[in-house]
Amino acid sequence: MCSSARFLSILVLLTGLLLASPLWANLSSEDAAAQEDLPEVSEDAVSQARERPEPIKHLENQGLDIIRDFPVGESLTGWVVRFQDRDLIVYTTADGDYLINGVVLDAQGMDLTEEHQKTWLPRPAWEELEAAHYLTEPSLLENENGQLETRTQLYMFFDPNCPFSQLAWVAMQAYREVGAEIRWIPVAYLKPDSRNRTAALLDADNPAALLAQNMENFGEPQEELDVSVENQHREQMQANMDLMQSLGINGTPGWVWQNAEGELQTHSGMPRLPRLAEITGLPKQEHPEPELMRFR
Repeated sequence: MCSSARFLSILVLLTGLLLASPLWANLSSEDAAAQEDLPEVSEDAVSQARERPEPIKHLENQGLDIIRDFPVGESLTGWVVRFQDRDLIVYTTADGDYLINGVVLDAQGMDLTEEHQKTWLPRPAWEELEAAHYLTEPSLLENENGQLETRTQLYMFFDPNCPFSQLAWVAMQAYREVGAEIRWIPVAYLKPDSRNRTAALLDADNPAALLAQNMENFGEPQEELDVSVENQHREQMQANMDLMQSLGINGTPGWVWQNAEGELQTHSGMPRLPRLAEITGLPKQEHPEPELMRFR
């Protein structure tokens, strides 16, 4: 997975506010086990009786709203904070002296922050994804009348310079052949020219063809993808990044789909190939590509 570094706009905001801000904290196995029993979300989940730690009071004094807290084992407390209609999660240590803004990993390396975002942050509905700035790779399945038929849709957050996004693109071509439509939502954070490539994709007359060109010639300079970044591009990229954050996706590729019950599902990173049938709801496809061997 290509990490998004917790979304630069929020990180810049908090840099000047936090008393301490390590990038991640490693929980013990006991803490990781304890955090499995998270309570259900409720509007009164934040404890008004508890004395808030000084770093949290500092955020309040800087104009951030404290929405709720939740336990993370014995070592940490999680907090949902809001600034200018954006919600994010931070953590305070048990002694209340330090605030952590970053990804928390447990002793097995699992990203707990992503799960906390899914549990505690308000998530957009499937219909709201249609407002994203995306480019569409249509299904390649032809029906009996020779018309293209879409049997499933999914959204994919990607950075044009993310190697795992490139692998996801390779893997999904087989599923396009059997009815998958992929709506690619570009974000830009990995390299200086990610913004230029994203702007080119957003403006392309044939975005699917330009996306394929980027992926087939991955990592190489491409004149068609080197365009000037205008204000509207910056706004579109930020809107896509905000949407990615609101879904609790911490890196690319970021998958969004609906399960058989119509419930919104997400995944960060490149999944194992057998799981693609579950994600798409389509028959499992073969993947002879050598670069995908490690995901079989």
